[in-house]
Amino acid sequence: MVYTRRSLLQTTLLTLGGTLWRAQRVLADPGSRKLALLIGINEYPNPAKTPALSGCGTDVWLQQELLCGRLGFDPGDVLTLTDAQATGAQIRQAFQEHLRQQVRAGDVVILHFSGYGSRATQAALLPRDGLMTPDGAEWIAEAEVLGWLRQLATDRIITVLDTGYDYPGSFACGNVRVRACPPVAAGDISPHPNLRPPGVLFRAARPGSLATEALWPGFSAGTLTYALTQTLWGTTPGPILVDVAAQIAQTVGVNQAPEMVGSPQSLPPAVGAAGRVVQVTSEGVDCVLAGLPPWILAALAPESQLETAQGVALAVRSRQGLLVKTTSPEPVPVGEWVRERVRVVPNSLSLTVALAAELERIERVDATSALGSLSYVNTVKVGEQSADCLLGRVTPTTYGLFSPGYDLFPGTEGEADEAVKAAIKRLTPRLQTLLAAKLLQLTDNLAATPLNLTVTLAQAQTPLLTQTTTPLLTQTAPPAANTLIIPELPPASPLTCQISHQESQPLFALWLSINPSQQITLHPPQVVPSQTPIELALNTPPTPGLTELRLLLCKSEWLASLPPEPLPLAQAILTHLHQASERPPSKDTYALRMDTWAGLSLIYRVA
Repeated sequence: MVYTRRSLLQTTLLTLGGTLWRAQRVLADPGSRKLALLIGINEYPNPAKTPALSGCGTDVWLQQELLCGRLGFDPGDVLTLTDAQATGAQIRQAFQEHLRQQVRAGDVVILHFSGYGSRATQAALLPRDGLMTPDGAEWIAEAEVLGWLRQLATDRIITVLDTGYDYPGSFACGNVRVRACPPVAAGDISPHPNLRPPGVLFRAARPGSLATEALWPGFSAGTLTYALTQTLWGTTPGPILVDVAAQIAQTVGVNQAPEMVGSPQSLPPAVGAAGRVVQVTSEGVDCVLAGLPPWILAALAPESQLETAQGVALAVRSRQGLLVKTTSPEPVPVGEWVRERVRVVPNSLSLTVALAAELERIERVDATSALGSLSYVNTVKVGEQSADCLLGRVTPTTYGLFSPGYDLFPGTEGEADEAVKAAIKRLTPRLQTLLAAKLLQLTDNLAATPLNLTVTLAQAQTPLLTQTTTPLLTQTAPPAANTLIIPELPPASPLTCQISHQESQPLFALWLSINPSQQITLHPPQVVPSQTPIELALNTPPTPGLTELRLLLCKSEWLASLPPEPLPLAQAILTHLHQASERPPSKDTYALRMDTWAGLSLIYRVA
């Protein structure tokens, strides 16, 4: 199976004038009506049983922004129910009146739910008043929802359930919140037959895994909703599966495994947009950047530049959450899509380490002191803000580093009875490597680069992953049903990576491997001639876990000798891209022009 990422960057496509775009954009078909019911519940009446969530309202807003700002939904056809509006009776009534009574054959329907779920005799969603009746009468079984959907006159349906059914015994998991609560008594939920969902169903978690919401730069959101909406702003149906799963895995770790049931034929292709203009005032232009990956959004600094499809440059002045304030030399209409032109990021980014909740007060004091001696580390309390990793106990007497979702990083566990200060000293090289990996993520720009290229990862001549900026006139076969999986490969097995491009001059390729232990391996730079593919040979790591192949193709030649240490290497790469962008030297920032390089990553799992 091939997963393909196509960022169609031509201005004609950005302005919806291209025949290809009109032919492929199913959700924007003017001949069909598009209706959505979006439900998000942060506040439940009994905080002791269901502590308040913080990202469900954001999920509704992200979906509304995607549907109305990106996919052409009429705001009047998008009904939202949040918090007190989302009782069991109101949800059922809204479905009947807004969807069942209005939907006709060929219409497009979006149903979204964010909130708590649980599992007793069957999986169920928790409406606002779900725990207010002793018999569980207000719970809504997932099978009941699927039954509603099958009654609609259309099969062009996309359902997103950003909720979980398996409660792990705690509402917190590392630095993320769990969207599942303890099960109600067996038999409280009326039984419903298991039905295959019509259209496409995205679940935040497979059975036995967690559904979570995470802290992002300035806001909280469901990990599925944010990954899905961000991906739909900038990619096409093929890679939604692997891109969404990869982003969740990078955020949470192995504890959350999303899934998709059905074929994504109703999902739209993309044009590489970072966001859109939402307000124009006398002070400037406000844009929502829902299409940027979270690690890019968090680092985006003033003096970055966006551009409209007509080439109008917008200079970024400030950012708050997903909203950036910009200045423009000429009028820009509200609703105009924007993409990146110049990415400015600080050259003093730090690694944020959260201290796990189980650490005693004296351990937190010692850890804060030891981490404070590292100039590149910022220490926070778990659950208070976004973090790159956690420091916590592996056993009652050993320490290690974890993902924000409390997935242990391989090779970080120390020996028994190790003092926390000694553990931090031992882990210092790993902290530097984690910061290097964070800096390398800032080179992702496949949705913004105008370079025309294709990269394919294969094993035994079978393509596994393909990323391309080349518009394709034919659709690849849709991925199989019941999948939202990162490709899994055996350890120490051979791979090939083919690189080709259509630029008039050679491109210079730099590629790095990041194994499950976050060890970064630099491979020799390669020259990629115009219209002449080259093939790189590599092996999967011998240890299981998430593995990344990061590739950068630049118009200017890489230095023959780059630093071997991870952190100096990442800094040297960003310095090279800054210089290739023909920007003056800066003590404080890297300024990276999108038209000088292409940066991408191919992620797979070693089983």
